Amino acid sequence: MGESTQFLITGGTGFIGRHVVCRLLDRGAAVRVFCRAPEKAQRLFGNRVEISRGDLCERASVATAVRGCRAVIHLGATFQFGRKARRVAEETNVRGTEHLLEAAELNGVERFVYVSSSSVLEGGPGLLTEHDFPSYVPRHEPYRRTKWLGELAALAAARRGLPVTIASPTCALGKGDEVPTPTGRMVLDYLRGRFPFSARVGLNFIHVGDLADGILAVADRGRIGERYLLGHHNVWLQEFLQALAQVTNRRAPRFLLPRPAIVLAGAIGEAIGSERICRETAAHARRQQWFDSSKALQELKWNARTPLQTIADEAVRWFQLAGRTNVDLVLTESNVAAS
Repeated sequence: MGESTQFLITGGTGFIGRHVVCRLLDRGAAVRVFCRAPEKAQRLFGNRVEISRGDLCERASVATAVRGCRAVIHLGATFQFGRKARRVAEETNVRGTEHLLEAAELNGVERFVYVSSSSVLEGGPGLLTEHDFPSYVPRHEPYRRTKWLGELAALAAARRGLPVTIASPTCALGKGDEVPTPTGRMVLDYLRGRFPFSARVGLNFIHVGDLADGILAVADRGRIGERYLLGHHNVWLQEFLQALAQVTNRRAPRFLLPRPAIVLAGAIGEAIGSERICRETAAHARRQQWFDSSKALQELKWNARTPLQTIADEAVRWFQLAGRTNVDLVLTESNVAAS
């Protein structure tokens, strides 16, 4: 898309969103950031962006934000787990997405990128691809289910003629993870000595800058109605912890938590209303989610290049810096990426 395009970015003050916004600004694009906290957007971007205050759950503010924009990149979502998260996840990730799609259709938006999550996909054994989209996601996985429903809404809009393309990121790491995301929490827990066990779980990591480039490649060259996996390193959790160990000179946990213990912990956490340990996070901890991003590489002419060790080092250094100033404050903030 041309450099003069007016982009609306939801979730632009979140971890991934801020990198997308900065790359658009570097390209000379006009950017409008839709957020609930203009002060945060002002702190991050100064006067380089237009700020539209509002909430995805408010149809009127969404309609105002979309007006005059030619392209929308929808990153805004709540990234929470557990039974207490169901209501807010449905309101933000599903109805908020529907409000945005509706406004985009009414305003004749020329490009709409829905940023979903690779965690929606399931299958195996082997590498998951864009075709591994499930026919059903259970209610006890509220984050995954609401992102799945958001994708269904986006695909329905594409069938109606809205130029929607879906980006499916894997686990992003790098600098700027203020909230932090669940992936960032993993690093922070390790730094704080709160990671005594590992688990037999397969993960895929990508540098947040490479991911931002991939999302813009989806906006520039993605085919309408198609899904693109944006990932890089397929590794076991233990391999990633060993990368953190090399960066920090700390020993990686060597004991693997048995799957029955993970299931039990998830059930107990669900019963007491925990977000961090619940049925959904326990389900993630038992999966091997490795992905094949060759479609994005071939069709988008995009490639993630940052080595895993560099990603781990950057994340560690950023959290160490944040730890000297505002980590305790950051950990009390809401996990809503659209804030």
